[in-house]
Amino acid sequence: MSVPTVHLVALLVVLFLVMPAAAYEIGHTTITLIDPARGNRSIPTEVYYPADVSGEGVPVASDPEVFPVVTFGHGYLMSWSLYSYVHEALVPEGYIVTYPDTGGELFPDHEDFGLDMAFIVQSLRGLGDDTGSPFYGRVSAAAAVAGHSMGGGASLLAAASDPTISAIVNLAAAETNPSAINAAAGITMPALLFSGGSDCVASPEDHQIPMYDALASDCRTRVTISGASHCQFAESSWLCELGEGGCPDPTVSRAQQQQAVVALLLPWLDYTLKDDVLGWFAFDELLETMSGIAYEQTCSPTDVPVAPSTAPLLSLAPSFPNPTSGHAFARFHLARPADTSVRIYSISGRLVAEIDDGRRKAGWHTVTWDGTTLAGVTTASSVYYWRVEAGDETATSAIVRVR
Repeated sequence: MSVPTVHLVALLVVLFLVMPAAAYEIGHTTITLIDPARGNRSIPTEVYYPADVSGEGVPVASDPEVFPVVTFGHGYLMSWSLYSYVHEALVPEGYIVTYPDTGGELFPDHEDFGLDMAFIVQSLRGLGDDTGSPFYGRVSAAAAVAGHSMGGGASLLAAASDPTISAIVNLAAAETNPSAINAAAGITMPALLFSGGSDCVASPEDHQIPMYDALASDCRTRVTISGASHCQFAESSWLCELGEGGCPDPTVSRAQQQQAVVALLLPWLDYTLKDDVLGWFAFDELLETMSGIAYEQTCSPTDVPVAPSTAPLLSLAPSFPNPTSGHAFARFHLARPADTSVRIYSISGRLVAEIDDGRRKAGWHTVTWDGTTLAGVTTASSVYYWRVEAGDETATSAIVRVR
């Protein structure tokens, strides 16, 4: 075994010992659901779920967690496979993501498509209660319906048909027949709507704003991504882009647009589907600090959590990306304003870099390390640590640097 290989093996062993639990891998299966209430309607469904190893038909993750379901509907004449970034972001964080493979006709029935989405939620819950199912005991009662364009409008039809659905999310939702705007008036669950600032296919003025205004939700938020187009909420589709002829060119890339969605969606779902109060604080902080977005929000006081005085002062999220050959980022949350310091240490406990000092307000904060030492020298491949101190509390998070 060569010396570099020995070093790599040693590094991987250390990584295994010191890193926090890794995100879930992604398992996949295709199932066909049958809805007897609609003449035994067949609903082919793609299911992506948390697993210990990635692959087709692999077992659900072995830990005892239960996973909320997010069912996502595609746009008009667009394949469900154009939204892979959704399950690639959500499944590793402990969500089951499903896509109905229906509604692909030239003249789709929007109502049936919405009911398909609601039926998938009901069916996954049923599989969670079925002792013969691989999902037995692993499906949370909490679930969201989501979608893009036609699928976004259909998500409102789905939510209106089933009040047991917990939350609704949509991306550039388009009006449907029957009317998604009219359906919104009967929806009381939390809602998160995204709009594209350069969208002239389903313009915010004619589609998402009327939907948002009609919602009866106690807590609803609409986010406009500046310069975002209709079609960049999905992967490239020539049919979708053909419909954008005459629209303003987007001023953000497809990756930037989708990253903005994921950054806001994850903490919002953590709060609405997992009752993670810190998720709300992270979402709220991002709304205030993220560049390139505007938002409107209406929430009753009882639907907005307040950090209890007994909450831990300091919470530190895992370093990302990890491993990294470039910059590393860390996010930490303060329940109350506090004097803080952020340092980087080697695995032997030697101070490597001083990142930040000062008093910070309550909320989420992001800090960056460029991978250099106090002397400005690029660090070697190894394990390092964020060490964040706030008041009398300290938190650490490992970073693996590779070169």
